[in-house]
Amino acid sequence: METKSTYSRVARAKAQEKRQLRYSIRKVSTIGATSALIGAVSFLGGGLVSADTTQTSDVAPSAQVTEVNTSDATSVESSTEAIAQSEEDTVATDSASVEDNTSEVNADSSSEIQENATEVTNDVSTPEETADTATTAISSADVSNETAAPQVTDNKDYSSFSTTNYVADTGLTELANELAKDAGINVAELTSEQVAALNKLYVKEAETGSQMTYKDFANIADTLISQDPQYAIPYFKASVIENMNAATTKDAQTGEVADLDVWDSWPVQDIDTGYVSNWNGYQLVVAMMGVPNTNDNHLYLLYNNYGDNELQNWKNAGSIFGYDLDTVTQQWSGSAIVNSDGTVQLFYTNVDTSDDNSNNQMLASATLNLAIEDGKVVLKSVENQKVLTPTGGDGYYYQSYAQWRSTFTGADNIAMRDPHVVQDEDGVRYLVFEASTGTQNYQDENQIYNVKNYGGDAKFILSSLFDIIDNEDMYTRATFSNAAIGIVQLGGDEKTPTIEKYMTPLVSSTMVSDEIERPDVVKLGDKYYLFAASRLNHGSNNYAWQEANKVVGDNVVMLGWVSDSLTEGYKPLNDSSVVLTASVPADWRTATYSYYAVPFEGSDDTLLITSYMTNRNSVAGVGNNSTWGPSFLIQILPDGTTRVLDKMTNQGDWIWDESSETDYTKGNRETAHLPGEDDGIVEGNPGGYNLVPHTPVTPETPETPETPETPETPETPETPETPTTPEKPTTPGNDVPITPTSRTRVPNGGKGKTDSPSLPSTGETSDSAVVALGFAIMATMTSYVAYSGYKRKKS
Repeated sequence: METKSTYSRVARAKAQEKRQLRYSIRKVSTIGATSALIGAVSFLGGGLVSADTTQTSDVAPSAQVTEVNTSDATSVESSTEAIAQSEEDTVATDSASVEDNTSEVNADSSSEIQENATEVTNDVSTPEETADTATTAISSADVSNETAAPQVTDNKDYSSFSTTNYVADTGLTELANELAKDAGINVAELTSEQVAALNKLYVKEAETGSQMTYKDFANIADTLISQDPQYAIPYFKASVIENMNAATTKDAQTGEVADLDVWDSWPVQDIDTGYVSNWNGYQLVVAMMGVPNTNDNHLYLLYNNYGDNELQNWKNAGSIFGYDLDTVTQQWSGSAIVNSDGTVQLFYTNVDTSDDNSNNQMLASATLNLAIEDGKVVLKSVENQKVLTPTGGDGYYYQSYAQWRSTFTGADNIAMRDPHVVQDEDGVRYLVFEASTGTQNYQDENQIYNVKNYGGDAKFILSSLFDIIDNEDMYTRATFSNAAIGIVQLGGDEKTPTIEKYMTPLVSSTMVSDEIERPDVVKLGDKYYLFAASRLNHGSNNYAWQEANKVVGDNVVMLGWVSDSLTEGYKPLNDSSVVLTASVPADWRTATYSYYAVPFEGSDDTLLITSYMTNRNSVAGVGNNSTWGPSFLIQILPDGTTRVLDKMTNQGDWIWDESSETDYTKGNRETAHLPGEDDGIVEGNPGGYNLVPHTPVTPETPETPETPETPETPETPETPETPTTPEKPTTPGNDVPITPTSRTRVPNGGKGKTDSPSLPSTGETSDSAVVALGFAIMATMTSYVAYSGYKRKKS
């Protein structure tokens, strides 16, 4: 949609700078002329003039200038009445004083003109210009959330406006018209496609837990791009990163020893505390591993002495489900706990790829019988291996495999995976997992028109809507996006769990994202914290994640929510749910993903964050396999915010204690990549990340300059101080007082005489006085004429 005379941010800043400069020149000229005139009168008339009285408030109206801010002069409205009111409130540029009859606006809007308004003059807008500004519609490319006029707060309740009744002369429903008015859109300039889209809008609260909105997604991307150190993942030193010795092992599919990639991993945890379990003096971790660049995804059991921080001390007990496994059935991420008899209960994702490699995902469980033999942890047998959700989702709360397959076009991501076991205060166990919403709040193109999916104010909602309908790929993504974090209650016993009931998702992102994975629930104090990992390129806002790829080189994040209840009521941490953001490109050796938060003894507000180096399929070079990354700490503050702490461990440290912290793996921007990685070149499509050539910005958030954007008004020139009266000579007639440089009149007992030399006689004017008077009058007239000419030129 085209707009009239679009006023760019750069042009706006330049215009504002010119206005302030011209104003400063006018004001200095006026002050100078005023001072000269007063000085001449004082000099010639001998009147009592104090330096303190030389102020603009005493200047004649014709010489006084009042600064006019164009943002305050006219409030841009979309209704005819508002435009008429603006005309009445417009003040002539040559008036003695300016009345500000408009509503007060905030400090940000006072220095900025509406993004798509027509250019406003340097003083006060004329009624015609005001009308042009009010009738400018939002561009479909405008995805920013800058202040609109009139200002409307985020998340205004539009549920009371009809979607069937139309507003006369607009062609819009009451809901569409209200949104258009709040967004400052000129309805007459809307295209037929935009009108049709607006009239499809409706308001419906999500029935699937906390909704991640389109605005949340945009804010998450903005946080990633800004590289705020509060959230940015710390730099690791690339030169010290090692492949795991334990990853060189017998492959589950081929039976041959190979160097395997290590991906999603999780510790065997205590069900009550969430701490890493001390299993007979060992710490245990389950890891998904496989041969690089092959369809090889299976689970292995790794172990180390409890509390050992050394990466290369980890050992591999082998493939959990044996060897000679085929590529059709695979095992993906999950969780594990210690049963009361010392066995390990594993929850994982069973994946059937037999249907044209379509990844039919099902939650599953198995019991691992372990033993210690000759100082080694040995996997003796696996029992109770069972798929818990054979149809995938149940269909209502969570999308089933059959539902997904019936509409699959290649753009839709399916999810029923990554089960995380957690127990409430009553001992009831649940699985929290990644899923897709079912018919309770299903995916389809109608979700694009649900106002509640957007968040933000009217301008953000409509500009985002226009972006989506104008971009075929974004429209398709928005249609199929329905990622959710689900929850089911478990029944049965600890070794043979069953699904007791499906429950409403904890979080959903219909229309916004199609992948929020690896959920992890941690209880700290009396609150539950829910974390998950995501790649923004699985979202529908292409502009957001493509900008992240361009600026940073990756789009991975960790998200988080908090609730007083395990099963409902989750609110986003840090307002948007962002907790961690990528800080290096995806093809660097130190890029990470699959973040997993682990609580530890001695702290109720700090978590250890583990991850793997995302060099899957050799994106950082052949031989640089995926491996465990160094762990680090985040702190959760009482106000629902989080921050990354300057605390780091060796690679593969799952337990934070007094021996964990090290500087060995700490890096910086220069040391976080291997030689040749920072050349700004991304060849091909490494890892499927769709990266573009990039030169990442230095991840330091610039400080906000203290200098105001608008130049300060020059201060009134200081009037020279009044010299002190010379002391009387001790011997009258012998010492001559020094004549003061400024002839200041000094009273003497109220007798009308002075003790200092008097001013020149007023009976006759000397030649020098005439010259001074002429000069002062000429200066005054010149300044006034120059100013009046300037005003005529601009009017």
